[in-house]
Amino acid sequence: MSRDDLPSRVDVIVVGAGSAGCVIAERLSRNPDRSVLLLDRGPHEWPTTQIRDLGVLPISAGSPYAQAYDEASGLGVIRGRGLGGSSSVNGGYFLRWHPGDFDDWPTGWTADDVAAAYAELDAPGGTMGVSAFADDELADVVPRFEAYWARSMPIRRADDPWPIVGVNRVRSNREGDGRRTAAEAYLRAALGRQNLVVATVAEVTAVTSVGRTVTGVDVGGITIDCGEVVLSAGTLGTAAILLRSGLDMLGDADELPVHEHREVLVHYRARWGSGRAATRPLLQSVVHTADDIEIRCYSDDMANYIKGLPPAGPAMGVAVMRPGTPGSVRLNRTGLTIDLGTVDDVAATRFEHGVGAVAEMLRSDLFAGDVNPDSVAADPVVRTSQHAWGSMPMGERTDWLGGVIGVHGLRVVDGSILPTAGRSGPHATIMMTACRIGDRLLER
Repeated sequence: MSRDDLPSRVDVIVVGAGSAGCVIAERLSRNPDRSVLLLDRGPHEWPTTQIRDLGVLPISAGSPYAQAYDEASGLGVIRGRGLGGSSSVNGGYFLRWHPGDFDDWPTGWTADDVAAAYAELDAPGGTMGVSAFADDELADVVPRFEAYWARSMPIRRADDPWPIVGVNRVRSNREGDGRRTAAEAYLRAALGRQNLVVATVAEVTAVTSVGRTVTGVDVGGITIDCGEVVLSAGTLGTAAILLRSGLDMLGDADELPVHEHREVLVHYRARWGSGRAATRPLLQSVVHTADDIEIRCYSDDMANYIKGLPPAGPAMGVAVMRPGTPGSVRLNRTGLTIDLGTVDDVAATRFEHGVGAVAEMLRSDLFAGDVNPDSVAADPVVRTSQHAWGSMPMGERTDWLGGVIGVHGLRVVDGSILPTAGRSGPHATIMMTACRIGDRLLER
């Protein structure tokens, strides 16, 4: 649908057809008396099987399905766009958070509620086709990685959907060799509903309002009125829209907070670092430590997955997961600028311990003869996991259903509203929150 064909008024506008937006649009449009318009700035075309192939990360410069943002220190910050959003281009990692990660969430998120919402997505027969990687699917390095840590830590049972402090075989949202996206899981089957309209190449520049009541959105100079706007453009996309929409809506703030899982890569040279493993998904096994570090066993050099990335050799990742590194997002004349912040002394010490543990592993007997011990070295740059969250946290800026406090008719449902960090990546949890919130909104 072109911009000129957009309706002038609907009941609800959902901004962003990514992991959360597809869920919310599908849920709300189950009520045939509610008109729903789903808008996304990405391309018209559905991501092909080549794009969704788990053996590649289609986020290089020029990809129509990737959105690049400026970061203050020069780090590359990329998000997915288009139908499925980041679920179309990410690594296919779909791990729940640990049960204790929800201890500080607001009322409304009981353990049973969280478990039921996750199960819709990742239980056998669930919407996202989630399964753990099998032994015969693993890259060469993974069995050695798991065997090393199993000497001192437990291994999560294959039938347990909850991660543990120990070795966690990655569970992946997939069908065949490709990612199963939120668009395929939720949007595809809903397209025949008369009350649901989906428009791509339609970038929302701002929400419109009268006082503290939101009245609609602006799409490149075209105003569409509605009763409620749900921002699901991803943490960074939603922040940009909010900051462009008038500072009075944010209490005169000129920036929003953001949190990230920063990561240090430990590189090494190995006999299997020839690119052969690049047919395997990038991340198939992780270790979660008692001090909230995630150690990531990457299958090979990331350059074998991302077109145009200079080769750097295979690597292990060390990420400090909780509480995450605080940063900020701010508008400038050319767009959104992200500052992922500086790792403090406490986190730096935790990184040092994690890197030391990984180096010790790579120099152990399990890797002898295949890894050159003199090649093991930590990258001096502290990188990003591409996991921004928490700019509009529940219990502080939004209520437990994502309603923006003090603003009528505006809701946020994406990584922006996560009120805490988790010990796993956020993708499955963002979709879980969308399922739970979507169910409650459907009842209204």
